Amino acid sequence: MKKWKAIRKVYVRAPNWLGDVIMATPAFARIRAHWIDAEIVCGIKKGHLGIMSGSKSFDSYLELPSARGWKGLWAEAKLLRQGGFDLAFLFPNSPRTALAALLGGVPHRVGYMQGRRLLMTNGLVARPPKRKDKKRWGPRREPHPMIDYWFGLCDLFEMPRVGPKPILRLSGEEEERGAARLWEAGLDPTRPFAALNPGAAFGPTKLWPNSHWARLAELLSERFPRMQLLLTPGPGEEEMSEHIRRASGTAIHVIRDPVLSLPELKAVLARAALMVTTDSGPRHIAVAFDTPHLVLMGPTHPGYTNRNLDKAYILRHDLPCGPCHLKTCPLGHECMTELLPEEAAAAAERLLD
Repeated sequence: MKKWKAIRKVYVRAPNWLGDVIMATPAFARIRAHWIDAEIVCGIKKGHLGIMSGSKSFDSYLELPSARGWKGLWAEAKLLRQGGFDLAFLFPNSPRTALAALLGGVPHRVGYMQGRRLLMTNGLVARPPKRKDKKRWGPRREPHPMIDYWFGLCDLFEMPRVGPKPILRLSGEEEERGAARLWEAGLDPTRPFAALNPGAAFGPTKLWPNSHWARLAELLSERFPRMQLLLTPGPGEEEMSEHIRRASGTAIHVIRDPVLSLPELKAVLARAALMVTTDSGPRHIAVAFDTPHLVLMGPTHPGYTNRNLDKAYILRHDLPCGPCHLKTCPLGHECMTELLPEEAAAAAERLLD
């Protein structure tokens, strides 16, 4: 243990997906508590920086190169070599992230080992999936809550324990800006609102049909007459949200010009009385701020996010073809199309009861 306590500069490579970044925040806090006197730098995608605003886990951030392939790999390795890191804590499981740390001269490289054992110095091997069938798609390891999965790496170092709830922070300025965006969109500050998050960066298999969203809005208006409805599209999702707004027979507010920044989105979801969302990154913001949320889940295994569900309702159908984890569906996309608006409205009622 002495050699680990002597670590003075740590590189934490954040996950690649927004939701995973949020679920990793308890592990980030454990790393900070363990190497309390070390300089800890987080390597993170530019588009995800806003979610970490106010975090106490890191001293600084290293914006990851946007270039792909070997060019991006060498660029990241160069940054790491310039940083002079003693240890790299690698949250992504890819060989690429491990190779960047190796080429970057980081002597201790920690993470899950499968597929990159020769590139790592310390870590664990994840459990393979239990099912032995010959389907070419599905989970590549035994589904296990991501928060606990990363805690397993923290336990290797006997790090101080923290709770499993995601840790996000809001400044007073961010709260004010989020409130301003709500009122600019025409919401009444004296009435509650439900945030509707129809997008998903993962791919089309996580999307719910626009017609279903439009009908759900009508049902929520009928069942919660005082509830205002707000669509919160992300970048590139503006047209989808406008289509939903026009197709619905009830009033829906949209924030789209520009879309909410991540700090603004945190502030908006912290104020919401309800969130209805695809299985995408923003659902984990709702977890962090104790916002009741209904998750429309299709192609992904619920086991990966089976934590912090006390204010969540997971609406999904168990189908023979899933969970497939595919970005495009070769069949009929029934895992999402067969989730009916009436089911979602009933689930929202149970969630808010």
